[in-house]
Amino acid sequence: MDLIRIRRREGRAFRVSVRDRTVVCDMAVVDGGRGVEFSPVELLGGSLGACIAMTVQAWCDACGHGGDVGVDLTVELQPDPVRIGVLVVDVELPAGVPEDRCAAVRRVVEHCVIRETLRNPPRVDLEVSAGT
Repeated sequence: MDLIRIRRREGRAFRVSVRDRTVVCDMAVVDGGRGVEFSPVELLGGSLGACIAMTVQAWCDACGHGGDVGVDLTVELQPDPVRIGVLVVDVELPAGVPEDRCAAVRRVVEHCVIRETLRNPPRVDLEVSAGT
């Protein structure tokens, strides 16, 4: 896996870079940011939604169900400690996918890498060093 680098852009905004790709992440205005870029929470929700969409699209394509998969996702925050409490995901299958295949799609979604990671959190090894 490639190194993901996060570097300050300005204010509360940071560049998140991997290989030759960059996305900017910012905090909401209420949290001291400008609110013009994705927040970290939105990026996490977007990662889950994209992982689900890509996984289901691959399944649909392999099964001969033409058309595009869509995913809508909402994030509900919880206090004390502040965290994501609920991720509500709505998967829209292409027209023509039989209703009796929805259980198979659910099983496919259960194996999405990001969903599995959220269900089985990784160990986070944190190192902090003084700037040079």
